[in-house]
Amino acid sequence: MSEITTLTIKIPVELKEQIRAAAADAGHSLSAEVGARLEESYNHKGKKNAKATEHDVDNQHTSEAIEGALTQKEIKKLRTLLLSVRKTISKKK
Repeated sequence: MSEITTLTIKIPVELKEQIRAAAADAGHSLSAEVGARLEESYNHKGKKNAKATEHDVDNQHTSEAIEGALTQKEIKKLRTLLLSVRKTISKKK
């Protein structure tokens, strides 16, 4: 027999009632129903290792456009800016 542990989660009341009804229909406990469903989701045959799609990861569509690498001119300007900031900070001390 495998080791059993406790898991406390927060779910909407409506979902809990759906799980409770499914457990009652199947004739077993709420805990057994949840465990069976979780196990089924991880052992689902015929389903390849699911990989998250961009939509799954960025479901609010907040991804940024991919920028190219900085040019030598941009790097030089950035270094100059950083040096001026460093000098300003040193003067304030």
